[in-house]
Amino acid sequence: MSIVLTSSDFGLEGVMAISPANVLILRGRHRRNALLAGTVVCAMLAHQCGLVRDHPPVVHVNTTTVGQTRWWRRRPAQPQQSSKKVPINFMEAEPSLERAKARWAQTLEWRAEEGVDAILSEPNAVFHALKAHYPHYLHLSDKEGHLTYWEFPGRLNVSALKELRINSKVGLRHYIWHTEYTWQVASPKEGAQAMVLFDALGLGWDQLSFELLDLIKKIVTFTNQHYPHRAARIVVLNTPQWYHALYGIIKPIMSDVCDAKLVFLSSEEVKGGALLRWIDKNNLPIEYGGRSKIAVGDSKYERAMRGYIDKINRRAGVQAIQPLK
Repeated sequence: MSIVLTSSDFGLEGVMAISPANVLILRGRHRRNALLAGTVVCAMLAHQCGLVRDHPPVVHVNTTTVGQTRWWRRRPAQPQQSSKKVPINFMEAEPSLERAKARWAQTLEWRAEEGVDAILSEPNAVFHALKAHYPHYLHLSDKEGHLTYWEFPGRLNVSALKELRINSKVGLRHYIWHTEYTWQVASPKEGAQAMVLFDALGLGWDQLSFELLDLIKKIVTFTNQHYPHRAARIVVLNTPQWYHALYGIIKPIMSDVCDAKLVFLSSEEVKGGALLRWIDKNNLPIEYGGRSKIAVGDSKYERAMRGYIDKINRRAGVQAIQPLK
């Protein structure tokens, strides 16, 4: 079996091959899950870190042959004079002012073509259904004042989304809406970042589908280009032991910036309170080692977001699609 992902899928340079020789510790179902996890992790890293791409790369995931891995590293950024015309996130993400300006110009063109500046005034009928069947939430801040953003890929319900006819095009529009809300309403300060947490508990082969890969591809493309330098830290929670072996395989195609931001925590480490290093006990839910009784998904940011979109939908006369029971 082979999964071939082009440069437009994940924005990663190099060739990654996962073969029996590379994953000897993985057997049967675990090997399949490793492939899924590899796909998801590559997408997460490209999506959150804003990788620089100078040449059109190809990423191959192959279970039968061992390929060559080309090393890729991001150029160190040089100090630049400040510019009021280019957002600080773009300045931080690029090694030169010229490249930052060019990237920002492309983003302005994209925003105009997609109507992004007005997206928060649009109704979003799938909001509640997507939140329920692929949980993703803004939550209380970390110790540095960054919002925390949580995703639960192991809770993805592909069959429910299909039954509700929520396709990748609709999902992408929702994701742009959600991203804009995060940086325009919830955390509007220039240069703001978030601590990103992915809970891998329950992640399995059942979540993988062509529709999901298509959505990941589109999300990675627009976030990588148009929302750079937004992740202060990326923590993958409840990772099984074989995840670390997989990380060793994908590490060569990661930038130094991503590598420095990424943390893997096992279930034992999560239960032991490892997240308290970055999140105060009063802001961390009990099930993750803290003392907060506010569940992820029920923070003041999520309640405000629900109220915001419900008001927009009512004004537009749009009936929200409700999650399946």
